[in-house]
Amino acid sequence: MPQPRNEERSSRARLSNRLEDRVLTVPNALTLLRLLAVPVVLALLLTRTDATDMAAGVLFVLAALTDLLDGVIARRTIPTRLGTLLDPVADRLMLSGVAIVLAVRGLLPVWTVAILVGRDLLALVGGLAFGGRIRVSPVGKAATAVLMAAVAFVILGEGNLEMTGGIMFYAGFALSLAAALGYAGKVWRASGHRGER
Repeated sequence: MPQPRNEERSSRARLSNRLEDRVLTVPNALTLLRLLAVPVVLALLLTRTDATDMAAGVLFVLAALTDLLDGVIARRTIPTRLGTLLDPVADRLMLSGVAIVLAVRGLLPVWTVAILVGRDLLALVGGLAFGGRIRVSPVGKAATAVLMAAVAFVILGEGNLEMTGGIMFYAGFALSLAAALGYAGKVWRASGHRGER
């Protein structure tokens, strides 16, 4: 009979909602560590010495690895509401903050960084406005991964490695624009503009 199955689904839904309200989880802890690392990385980059650049690059790479790790763990468990809100905030603050500093130092083109920061601000506002209902697309995840790798190469690399980072940055920039168009479409649909059928 369908009734027991519906009751089972309702029970699972209640359990899912209850678990999603948890705060103290490993993915959330990793995300908080990433948030705390943002001002440290920026301060090191602003010092402008070889030693502090190396330290900033290593810390940046470790932060990117924690992003990968908490994503793997979160996929094997039920994501929390806090995690779905904080994770993109941590990613965008780290990436945008470092990109701004690198642009100020003349290591990244200012115009691309300005567009990326504007896109990130709009995405953060959209995420807060819709309460995490709009998920990051695979293209958006790929863009973040490519941009993270590119920035790491620019910070740590010299010569050909730094040049590779610059090329990767433009590739990530193109992916981020494609992701932004998809995100804008999702926001449009989520706000009730679905068109006539």
